[in-house]
Amino acid sequence: MVLTTEGATNSVEAVAFSFLTDDEIRRSSRVKITSPILVDFLLHPVPDGLYDAALGPFDDKSLCKSCGQTSKHCPGHFGHIELVSPVYNPLMFNILSNILQRTCFTCHHFRAPSKEVDIRTSQLELIMKGDIIRAKRLESIIPGKSVDSFNPDESIHPGDGDESQCYSAEQLGENWTSLQFSEAMSVLRKLLTKKHKKCQKCGAKNPKISKPTFGWFHMNVLSADETRADTIRSVESETTNDDISLGGGDTTDVEDITSAGTAKRDKRKKEKLSYKLAEQNKLSGSLLPSQVKGILELLWENEARLCSYINDIQDQGFGKKAGHSMFFLENIFVPPIKFRPPTKGGDNVMEHPQTVLLTKVLQCNISLGDAHLNKSDPSKVLSRWMDLQQSVNMLFDNKTASGKRDVATGICQLLEKKEGIFRQKMMGKRVNFACRSVISPDPYLAVNEIGIPPYFALRLSYPERVTPWNVVKLRNAILNGPESHPGATHYADKVSIVKLPPKGKLLSLTSRKLPTSRGVILHQGKISDHEFEGKVVYRHLKDGDVVLVNRQPTLHKPSIMAHIVRVLKGEKTVRMHYANCSTYNADFDGDEINVHFPQDEISRAEAYNIVNANNQYVKPTSGDPIRALIQDHIVSAALLTKKDTFLSYEEFNQLLYSSGVSMAGLGSFYGKHGQKVFISNSESEMFLFPPAIWKPEPLWTGKQVISALLYYITRGSPPFTAEKNAKIPSNFFKTQIRKGKRYTEDTSKKKDKPDEDKLLIYKNDLVRGVVDKAQFGDYGMIHTVQELYGSNVAGNLLSALSRLFTTFLQMHGFTCGVDDLMLTEGKDVERMNQLKSCEIIGDSVHREFIGVKNSDNIDPVTLQLNIEKKIRSNGEAALTLDRKMTSNLNSRTSSGILKKLLSEGILKPSGKNCISLMTTSGAKGSMVNFQQISSHLGQQELEGKRVPRMVSGKTLPCFPPWDCSPRAGGFIIDRFLTALHPQEYYFHCMAGREGLVDTAVKTSRSGYLQRCLMKNLECLKVCYDHTVRDADGSIIQFHYGEDGVDVHQTSFITEFGALSTNKELVFSNYCRQLDRSSPYINKLPEALEGKAEKFSKQRNLGSMEQADFLRLMEHKYVSCLAQPGEPVGVLASQSVGEPATQMTLNTFHLAGRGEMNVTLGIPRLQEILMAAARDIKTPFMTCPLRHDKSMKDAICLADKLKKITVADIIKSMKVSVVPVTVLGGQVCSIYKLVMKLYKSKQYPEYTDITLDDWEETLRVNFVRELEDAIQNHMTLLSKISGIKKFKTDPQSNYSNSSEDAHSNGSESEKKGQNNDDDDEDGGGVEDTEGYEDLGSDAQKRKLQGTDEVDYEDGPEEETHDGELSEEIEGDEDGSDVDANENYNNVTDANNSEGLEKPSKSKTIDEKQNLKREKKKSEPTTKKYDRAIFVEAKGKHFEIHFRFTGEPHILLTQIAQRTAKKVCIQNFGKVGECKAITCKESGVIYYGKDGRKRIEISASEKEQIPALQTSGVHFKTFWELEDDLDVRYIYSNNVHAMLNAYGVEAARETIIREVQNVFKSYGISVNIRHLTLIADFMTHTGSYRPMNRTGSIADSTSPFIKMCFETAGNFIVEAAYHGQVDNLETPSARICLGLPVKMGTGCHDLIQKLEI
Repeated sequence: MVLTTEGATNSVEAVAFSFLTDDEIRRSSRVKITSPILVDFLLHPVPDGLYDAALGPFDDKSLCKSCGQTSKHCPGHFGHIELVSPVYNPLMFNILSNILQRTCFTCHHFRAPSKEVDIRTSQLELIMKGDIIRAKRLESIIPGKSVDSFNPDESIHPGDGDESQCYSAEQLGENWTSLQFSEAMSVLRKLLTKKHKKCQKCGAKNPKISKPTFGWFHMNVLSADETRADTIRSVESETTNDDISLGGGDTTDVEDITSAGTAKRDKRKKEKLSYKLAEQNKLSGSLLPSQVKGILELLWENEARLCSYINDIQDQGFGKKAGHSMFFLENIFVPPIKFRPPTKGGDNVMEHPQTVLLTKVLQCNISLGDAHLNKSDPSKVLSRWMDLQQSVNMLFDNKTASGKRDVATGICQLLEKKEGIFRQKMMGKRVNFACRSVISPDPYLAVNEIGIPPYFALRLSYPERVTPWNVVKLRNAILNGPESHPGATHYADKVSIVKLPPKGKLLSLTSRKLPTSRGVILHQGKISDHEFEGKVVYRHLKDGDVVLVNRQPTLHKPSIMAHIVRVLKGEKTVRMHYANCSTYNADFDGDEINVHFPQDEISRAEAYNIVNANNQYVKPTSGDPIRALIQDHIVSAALLTKKDTFLSYEEFNQLLYSSGVSMAGLGSFYGKHGQKVFISNSESEMFLFPPAIWKPEPLWTGKQVISALLYYITRGSPPFTAEKNAKIPSNFFKTQIRKGKRYTEDTSKKKDKPDEDKLLIYKNDLVRGVVDKAQFGDYGMIHTVQELYGSNVAGNLLSALSRLFTTFLQMHGFTCGVDDLMLTEGKDVERMNQLKSCEIIGDSVHREFIGVKNSDNIDPVTLQLNIEKKIRSNGEAALTLDRKMTSNLNSRTSSGILKKLLSEGILKPSGKNCISLMTTSGAKGSMVNFQQISSHLGQQELEGKRVPRMVSGKTLPCFPPWDCSPRAGGFIIDRFLTALHPQEYYFHCMAGREGLVDTAVKTSRSGYLQRCLMKNLECLKVCYDHTVRDADGSIIQFHYGEDGVDVHQTSFITEFGALSTNKELVFSNYCRQLDRSSPYINKLPEALEGKAEKFSKQRNLGSMEQADFLRLMEHKYVSCLAQPGEPVGVLASQSVGEPATQMTLNTFHLAGRGEMNVTLGIPRLQEILMAAARDIKTPFMTCPLRHDKSMKDAICLADKLKKITVADIIKSMKVSVVPVTVLGGQVCSIYKLVMKLYKSKQYPEYTDITLDDWEETLRVNFVRELEDAIQNHMTLLSKISGIKKFKTDPQSNYSNSSEDAHSNGSESEKKGQNNDDDDEDGGGVEDTEGYEDLGSDAQKRKLQGTDEVDYEDGPEEETHDGELSEEIEGDEDGSDVDANENYNNVTDANNSEGLEKPSKSKTIDEKQNLKREKKKSEPTTKKYDRAIFVEAKGKHFEIHFRFTGEPHILLTQIAQRTAKKVCIQNFGKVGECKAITCKESGVIYYGKDGRKRIEISASEKEQIPALQTSGVHFKTFWELEDDLDVRYIYSNNVHAMLNAYGVEAARETIIREVQNVFKSYGISVNIRHLTLIADFMTHTGSYRPMNRTGSIADSTSPFIKMCFETAGNFIVEAAYHGQVDNLETPSARICLGLPVKMGTGCHDLIQKLEI
């Protein structure tokens, strides 16, 4: 136990990353390890072994040879293993491989043109100076453009004007931003990804380098002529260089040298030539590390300027010392013994995995040394050298082990994943001074208190320094000892720390060490301070202390709050008030909670004043209240405050007394232990109300109790006025009479007159209304008190109301019986009749579904057969049937008697019905629960659909196949009150199980989403100029949330009525804040000012009153600004992540009448935020029509635009096979495909498709596509099933088809290799299609891996090829750069959706005519000749295929899939097209004048037609500008909006899309969080994802990258480039144990000290 509050002489300011050099390793090492033997026969460590005593003590008894300390105090010492021959550094192997492929082995320069290298180097120099604009300009003169005009020396001078800003060298460390880092890495990446077959400097052709295994290179041998040509070229270039240096800079051509050479020069050339040829021959075959080292040494020497930047990207000198030696290992560090201790279990001793790996390295090293000494065969030496390399690979990273999966843990594995050092030991760790236990409720505690059992209070201690003012208390604590509360556990002074014994003289002896406090009282100022210096007593946790309470999962800020301690004697569990349940998301069914005891005064001060539970009244997600009374307290409040509740004098005073208000103002922890009701004190007297009724006896109302509380709680401040609608309707407590008139209410009373359903508090008096759930919610009574009087007053009021309502419920009583649930006899009969009438719905809907009129007679069996036929032929028809059934059943059950059943049909009237009171007041449950108990359960849904059918057509075995009845589809007319049938019970269990599974699965996915957001946004904070900035100073927002207002303060900022009514209170609270306000923001935002002026006009305020009101709003606005240091990035990530747990997982929403699927829920959030996906699952595009167009015009346009495929016109498809026939002298089988088509009148009404169109499409396009699909299927079968290549007659027309397919595959393989090294699979499209053919099992296998990557927590890289190397790893085949560039251009063009400009074609009709002409003129070119017969007549289409010797295939499946691909009518990527109205959520419409962006009413929007398409192709809509209002084109694809309309449009799309996801679940997330996220993702001008390859990869802090994912890759990147972490990010500071620069840590306090 060590005091950590002492001042430190040094602190870490920055961390630089680099590789240790061999000299540094030797200097740090205490011993050179040479022996692979660990211990001798006596189990003593062997000298120079891995357990050498110089590395530290081997066990508890031995001493360290280096420092002489025991194992407890020895810090441990390093050793080293000196390798016989150098090996490759496994961490740098991929990067080394990439550099070698860009290096010329002849001239030892980069193969890129020297001009390009110079330009890239100059770009890096400009980036270092902060002049990114000039660096980007140099991009335009890269070779291929005007290179000759470039002078590298001139390029780095500052430019003219203000466009560029260059920084001095001193400023570099401070101003290194993520933009500079990303630009510098981009420049390096561009240089090191281009590949050249020949060196552009000397023209030599370099051999191809391959990697037979990880950690070894093999060089393919060039031909003798190529080798000789390269060598001559190399010698000539060197000779030329010699002549240039001798001639003082005169330029001489190579031809001049060869013609005018002297004998001496020729001799030198011949010597060099023979030497170079010998060297080239040596380099063929295995490329040894010693050879590669020589090559790199020359490269680093020749390209010193560029290589210095590769080593030291920030130009700070940290990485340059390692140079090219970082790619090789000659010495290996051996960690101290204490970090790799052996594990002992009984007689067995297990060595640490690292010791095992180091032993293997030693053995291989000795073996290689022996081979060198014995001058063994080169092959033997090579083999042992490779063994040494493999053992070193395994030591660093076990994923590089070839063929072995059960290898020991490598160094990289110690760093990565959740169990790695960064996440488990540095970012978060187990702590002392904490406890954990089950929680129990206690309504008599204050809402900000926590009840601690004595068991914990005796074990948690606080180091309190001894002062003259607390010496008596601490002396008594020492005398009580560690087992008597309140006591102490330890005593510390300058000499030592003493653990106090339970009893004995030592306690009194220790207490005497404390000085007396008498001197302070008698001789003030004369007592010397040194008597108290350095004395600390570790006292017990006691009443009034503050603790941090946390429940996991900690999803948002209120999940950790500070509570005031009350030690409760006799308790075994932690006690907590009900009001905290919603903040912790806790209940009392066994939940556990963590309690942390802060250990210094600064932490305690923050806990009391900032983290205090009362201050967490508003949740940061939406700004709504989160702390409230629940359940029984709500019922009690409604019963107490209803009109007819009267109390006697004794009851009134008893209720007030029991509420404990006398202590509420002082803080509830002043009471004595175990007291539940506090004693009044003389300082706080209560105002006694006169009775509301005097005769026949004095009676007080329940409302007066609340008024008395409010007067007392708010004493000393002006009274407040509040008005809020209640949940309970006005007629709820009125007596209902069933005979005669329905109600006894006065019909002459005005209906609009306020009644008990609207609560009014006028100047602290509860005048009207019932207190129910609404008064504890938004803008209710408690929320108003919190806004006007502060959080502590609101907390005291909640505590007092809690005790009050508990006491009243004990007096009054509240229970539920069966009679509360029963209906009157007549209403019950009506209920059953209406529910039985639902049976008819099933029959009528199914008749309509198969096209049979209700009047037609049809027997049930025929009906079921027709239903089966239609559903089996068209699977999507079942979804339509489901929707119709559900909507018809819902309309039937929500009308008639069932609609008013629970208000008029219950046996007990609503005023006395306890279940009704619970649901209506909001205490617990809803009308749905009441309905399920007393009426019926209704339709059960699974994944948004009715109960699915089995293959047999049954939903359960007890129902007939294809049963039409609603009951068979999951509609339950039973109720819980009178029990369920087994079938209904089973359906209900199915729906319940789905909910449980969904909850379990979505937890991990939403958790990973929140983690991605948190790590990317954690650096964002509000600065003192009210901008939001990143850790490097980059501005994300100029005002937080665009108006600078803190989300916690947003609730009342637009509640003008409440503010103007209570303006006296508002002024008194905020006047001082306005005087001290920031000079950056001193006036209202335009939007808020406009709303305020509108309100003043509505209230008809005079000019003076209006000015007063605007001044009031200025006070309010300034007080609501976000405080500097607020970690708004963390709040935004929590506010999106926490509600994500409430969303169901895979949800598809039917967007309006269009019936188009739109991805929702967590998958959609992952698309937008985590992946920033270019191709989303369900893209759509919307645009309103011009105001003069009608819905008929919209339908006409939709029919012309929608994609129509061959599958849409096929009515039925049939395949027959002729197994054996002879055709053209060859035995084959014939597949006959016959399709029947729909009549033309069944096509969309306004489409222009004719008979000629579909005939032409079927004859040409469909046949060609079908033949391609069959061939692809055959190729895949040969790959997967191992079928040998088909052998056919070479004379047949089809003989070369398989070869064609294979050649196509090889071409695609080459393309794949050009684009990415690691992609060795050819024909990606073929594979995908084939997997579809092979059914669901193959698809599952294919998708198994991607599921894990998408959703698991931290999908870290499993292969040893890290991202860093993958990004700069080029293609292996040494193809030309031009091919690469062309390929990239093609892919970029394909990816840029929406960038197309409108073509010159005027109308769709002209375009269609052109298409038809083109189709007819096209010759039928076929790769394969399987089709031997094609016929199209009317509605009949037939085609015959021949197969010779191939396996049997399912032609129907292939034809169906092909039919969906071949289009008869299509426009770009537009799929479905529907006519909708502007009321739908995906449509943007602001009226004729869109610039003002005034919201249009829903009724007006409903009159404006719009188009919605699946798929995005803006060009199609742009061409229709005469019909469409193209100003309002919108798409849910952010990339498409970015490419077409720019980054601001993309930002708005992100905000709108995330809002729509939450809105569909009824979740409100404050817009300020979404604007911040959108600004962060787009502030660089692009759309960056929040994953490890997105914005976090550009961070200047290596620590934040390592703490996120793939720590090994990022730490290698940081050391490779010599990065420096200035410790500005929260992750970096937590890693080093420093306070985060946010909140109270964003500034320092300077104290003047006299030394």
